[in-house]
Amino acid sequence: MNLANISLLLLRLSISYIWLTSGISKFLNKEFISSFSGTIENFAKNTPHDFYVNFLNQSIIPNSYIFAQLTIWGEILTGVAFLLGFPMVIAVFAGILMNINYYLVATSTPSQFINILLIFSQFAVYATGAGSIWGLSAKINK
Repeated sequence: MNLANISLLLLRLSISYIWLTSGISKFLNKEFISSFSGTIENFAKNTPHDFYVNFLNQSIIPNSYIFAQLTIWGEILTGVAFLLGFPMVIAVFAGILMNINYYLVATSTPSQFINILLIFSQFAVYATGAGSIWGLSAKINK
């Protein structure tokens, strides 16, 4: 295994770690689901993107229980998929979709930057075939 492959593997595992720790911490937080609606209301008040405020108020807040569950399980399953290296298409799509949503509610530059960095990192993992480096994609695609 060369240095480029090791770097891609470490990038994929780092993304997995970020999603897994975020999702598991939400899963273990007994108040996450009950406070999700209030959190989204605060995001709606503070987001600089007017079009997104309507989406939050009309779609997310009225269905906050469902979206809280989707957030938890989306993060956990995306982390598992990155860890296993399969199914990368779904993992990358889900990860980028979540990061775009998190970017749109971010009110600080560091939060926005982290989401942009993760979007490009996830795309790079997919574009370079990093799921095939010590991952299930290599075993399945043979």
